[in-house]
Amino acid sequence: MAEENHWQLIAVEEFQCPTLASSTRLHLWWHRVLRTLGLNSAVPSEASTESLPEEHQEFARAPAVAALYQELATWMQEPEVSVSFLLDPPFSGSAAIARDWAKQYQWLQLTPPSTAQMTHLAIDEWWQQQATHHAPWLIDDLARYLLRTVDGLAFIRALLPMLLQGDLGKGLVVCDSWTFSFLRNACSLSLPRLYCFAPAKSPLLQQVGINASDRHLERLAGQARGNLGLALAIWQTQSQTESKQSNGLPTLPLTANDTTAFILYALLVHRGLTGSHLQQVLPNVAAEQLNMQLLTLAQIGIVERQQQWWQLQAQGYLAVREFLSARGYLMDNF
Repeated sequence: MAEENHWQLIAVEEFQCPTLASSTRLHLWWHRVLRTLGLNSAVPSEASTESLPEEHQEFARAPAVAALYQELATWMQEPEVSVSFLLDPPFSGSAAIARDWAKQYQWLQLTPPSTAQMTHLAIDEWWQQQATHHAPWLIDDLARYLLRTVDGLAFIRALLPMLLQGDLGKGLVVCDSWTFSFLRNACSLSLPRLYCFAPAKSPLLQQVGINASDRHLERLAGQARGNLGLALAIWQTQSQTESKQSNGLPTLPLTANDTTAFILYALLVHRGLTGSHLQQVLPNVAAEQLNMQLLTLAQIGIVERQQQWWQLQAQGYLAVREFLSARGYLMDNF
C-alpha cells in the first residue's frame, strides 16, 4: 500500500499557522520582555565551526511536485493565457519544488534580468533573451527582478501588469513571501491564482523523516510556523544541542539596532544580496558600518555569505522575524 502523501497546495487565503504551544509562547514573551528591558544577560556566542547539514533543502521533493501538479493540472491544460503565483516562505523549499515541476513537465525556466536591464527598464531586451517560442515558463524567484531603489523598482512595476495581462504567455511565478508582502504594499496589485503549500504539521514532518513523539512534532510545527524547511533546521539544531556542545538556535545581540534591522529586512525582501547591492539598497549606511554588521551577524550564525551573496541562515530566521516584528516592520503572513 502506497504511503499517503501529506503535501497539499492551497489558496493563500486558506493558510493558517499551526498553533504555538503555550509554554513556547510564554518563553518567547519572556524573552521579549527581557530584551525590551535590556536584562537579557545571555551573550550570543560564535556559531559552531561545524555547519549543520542543509537538509531543509534536501528533503525528497517528488511528493511535493505531485501535489503541485495535482492542483495546477487543469490550469496547465487550459488554452487561456494566464499566470499563476506560488508564494515561497524563506527556507520552505517551494522554489526548488517548482523547478523540479517545471523540468518534469518541460516548462522553460526564465533567467532574471541583469542589474542594468532592471535600472534601464529593458524588458524587451530581457524577454528576447529568453527564447521561449511561446512555450509555458517558470519564474523561480521574483525577488531577483527588483532592487529596492528608485531605479531598481521600475522593472518589476512594469513587468507585473504585463504578466497579469498575458502579454508574456502562460507561466508560473514563484515569489518569496517577504518579497510579495513588500510588492503588495508598494504596487497595490491584486494577484490572481495565488497559491502556497499547506502548513507542515505532524504527518508531513513524519513523512520527510522527522522521528519524534506526537507532542514534540506538534511543538515543532508551531515553532516553525508550519514551514517545513525551518522545522528541519530547528530539529537538526536541537539534535546537535543534545549530542554536542552546541548553543542551539542563534539570537540577536542586545546591541542590534536600527542599522541591523535595515540590513536584515533588505536581505529578506531580496532573498539575499551581494555586498554592492546591499550598499545600493542602503545608501545611508556607511560601507564600514555595513561590513561590521554583516561580519558580526555571520559570527553568531544569523547570516552567511555564499560566494558574493549575503543571506539569512535558516537557524537564525525566527530570531530575525521576532526582532523585525518588535520594531514594527512590514511582515509576511507566514
